[in-house]
Amino acid sequence: MTGGTIADPRVLRTHRALHDAMVALCLEVGYRSITIDQLVERAGTTRATFYTHFRDKEHLLAAIAAQVVADVLDRFEQQDGAAPVDRLHVLFEDAERHPERLRVVLRGEGDGVALRLFTERVVDVITEIDEAARANGAMPLAVDAELAVRAMAGQIIEVLRWWTDIDTPDFTRLPIDEVVAQLRAVANLGRLSTSDPRRVTIHHEETSP
Repeated sequence: MTGGTIADPRVLRTHRALHDAMVALCLEVGYRSITIDQLVERAGTTRATFYTHFRDKEHLLAAIAAQVVADVLDRFEQQDGAAPVDRLHVLFEDAERHPERLRVVLRGEGDGVALRLFTERVVDVITEIDEAARANGAMPLAVDAELAVRAMAGQIIEVLRWWTDIDTPDFTRLPIDEVVAQLRAVANLGRLSTSDPRRVTIHHEETSP
């Protein structure tokens, strides 16, 4: 780093090459089968260079996870004119832009650190969406808010995994706008009015002896 803020272009190129090599090999042979020799050969570098930047392949995978999260955060902070970005839409735009990298994350490769980091970021997104909905007069959720947010995050992550893996001639991938709209429709089912017969509130009741 130069002045603590600007990375050396050569370092950036090395990191990018090793990131790309890890992603490609994870998808080809699986994380557990990858060796350092395979990584440096695919990246066009040397073992000495690898160990200058990373302790081991686990460190490299964690760096990829951190980069995925950082890229999503950067996109979240972007503004389109005066309007803030639609963060749920951004998740799917990034999935469309970098499907291979996201597949590695969503598979839980390594010890699952990439998936855990990504899951927590999705939880943050859903929490903000819920808070904004309630601020705009939406009904409160019919179940525990934390449980609902975690459940919705799981749904989004599974839909992302499914959506990025769809690439066959006999199946057309749904447009991003439609996927996001349908996910929001699912979330809104938890905001039915108390008089709506479709709403079921769960209570824990103790049975008297």
